[in-house]
Formats: sequence, structure tokens, C-alpha cells
Amino acid sequence: MKKIFWYILAPFRALYKIYFGLIFLITAILMYPFFVILLRDEKNIHKAYHLKRVWSRLICFLTAIKVIVKGRSNLPNRPYVICANHASYLDIVVTFCVIPQTAVFLGKAELLKWPFVRAFFKNMDIPVDRSNRKKAAQSIELTKEAIQKGYSVVIFPEGMIPDEDRPKMHKFKNGAFNLAISQQADIVPITFKTNWLLFSHHGDLFGQGIPGISRSIIHKPISTKGLTDKDLVHLKDQVFEVIEKPLKQYYK
Repeated sequence: MKKIFWYILAPFRALYKIYFGLIFLITAILMYPFFVILLRDEKNIHKAYHLKRVWSRLICFLTAIKVIVKGRSNLPNRPYVICANHASYLDIVVTFCVIPQTAVFLGKAELLKWPFVRAFFKNMDIPVDRSNRKKAAQSIELTKEAIQKGYSVVIFPEGMIPDEDRPKMHKFKNGAFNLAISQQADIVPITFKTNWLLFSHHGDLFGQGIPGISRSIIHKPISTKGLTDKDLVHLKDQVFEVIEKPLKQYYK
């Protein structure tokens, strides 16, 4: 029966995803000149981040997505490393709604090839080319500089949106944990519980695409004070378990 309804509702999902894409594109065009001007000067990163928050909330409002956040009081007052599960293209939009303090993203270098996205990503966020170890190492160094300048850093340690098995999480990469240990910065785990139910891969027109509630949990920060590279595996496993636990409970 569920499969029958899935196929019946396919045209409505497609229409919603087209509508979402149009909202994203139109608002991006309107915002484009402001970001081009702001991101010419690094001093404006705080302003650019808050403008991105306005943009994200506008997208959510116009596409009937309500963002509910639990645990916002857990956010530290100093720069930290945000680690979140990554199962939807909605995750980045929602992150701006969830995190009030200025943060930069470590994202795949392919984003620089997308015309509009490039304007919002370049000169603020940090591209990483995981196919090139040297360039990937350089990206991690830039994230260290960002922490030292007072910005928090957002990393999806899975390194990708899984093509299948969602909401099951995939193995974490080491970058976020190397960064946190090297800077002795707290790690703030975040669980995006329902984003994958609302919006799947943008290239799958008939895939999941519905308005609804985006539920996020900001967990208590995990200190890295005194930790060394020897503690990396344990730290990575600890963060993985914290993020995964609400998913296991929600999708029993």
C-alpha cells in the first residue's frame, strides 16, 4: 500500500522540488549582488553570515519548512567545530537557521563550479579537494586559521550525502577531529533527524520532496582539551555515537 501511495504522490513531489528550486534560484539572484560586495572584504564575513541566515530562513518560510531546534543552549561562547550527519541537500540551508554564531563551511571543491553557489561560497567558506591529499591538507590548515580568527567551522564528517541506506550514517573521515584536537576546540555534534524525509537528492525529481518539520538536536559540546592524535579514533567514535543515537531512536 505504501508503494502505491508513493507512486501516486510522485507528481506532487516533483512539483514541490521544482518549486523549491525556483525559490532557491530567485532568492539567490536577489541576494547575489549583496554577497559579491560583502565578500570582497574579509571584515564583512560576520555580516555575510547573518545575511545567509536571513536567506535560509526566507527559503524555509517560502517552502513551508519549519525548523525546530533542541539544545541551542549547548553552543559554546568560543569558536568550535560543528559535526553533523549529512543525508539531505537541505542540511546546509538548515544549518544557517540552527547556528547563530558566525561559522564557515568546509565543503567539496566542486561547489566552486556552480555559478551562483560559487559567489556565496568563495572568499568565506573553505573548499576541499579530497582527491588531492596536498590540497586537502591545505584546506585543513585554512580551517585552523578560521578557528584562530574566531570563526566556528562546520564539517559533515561523512564527506558526502550517502546515495542509499539513509538515514543510516556512513563512516566518518578524520579531518574534523584532527582540526578540533590541533586547536583544542570543542566539538559540537548535531543530529539532523528529519531533513532526509523532506528533501532527497536534487537530481532525483520524483524522489523525496515535501514540506514539513526539520528537527535538529544540538548536543552538548565534547571537549578536546588535553587530547592528542592518539585519541582521534576514540573521539571520532564518540561523536559518531552521539549523533547516531537519536536517529536510531527515531527510526526504530
